[in-house]
Amino acid sequence: MYRNYLFPVLFILGFSSCNPVGKELTVLELATGEIVSAENVSLKKGDVVTIWSKVSKSSEDEGAAFNVKFNVENKGQSILFDSLNVSAGDHIINSKETEESYNQSNSAGDSTVYYTVHEYETESKKFTAPKDGEYSFDFKLSERSSQGSIFGSKLSIILRKS
Repeated sequence: MYRNYLFPVLFILGFSSCNPVGKELTVLELATGEIVSAENVSLKKGDVVTIWSKVSKSSEDEGAAFNVKFNVENKGQSILFDSLNVSAGDHIINSKETEESYNQSNSAGDSTVYYTVHEYETESKKFTAPKDGEYSFDFKLSERSSQGSIFGSKLSIILRKS
């Protein structure tokens, strides 16, 4: 009787113990014009690091878009210089929406304005280490293609090792 349950239980335990998106290495908060780095990331040849973008934006923002450039270095030499597609792609995880509000005063009186904050993570790029070593990942939020609202969209980069 217990044999009928043994395989499904072992399968569920084994499946739940693995992380399908990889082990989180670091989270980097980006600000316009600043270079943010993850240094001394130890990788073996063939290790894959997936760069995830964590976006938090308000329904009050009118299509705020991000332009992020990044550079990967090993021993001071640039290995990869590219940009990220931060818009919501095919692979989105940890998506949630929350309802928030603020009070607005004008000559007609006070009112409460409600808006939605959408937060999600999307897979942006993959990097495969060409050799063993310590790597640095540098990111720069260089510009926004549209003016943000007073709420301001937020962008973070998450590095995960697959």
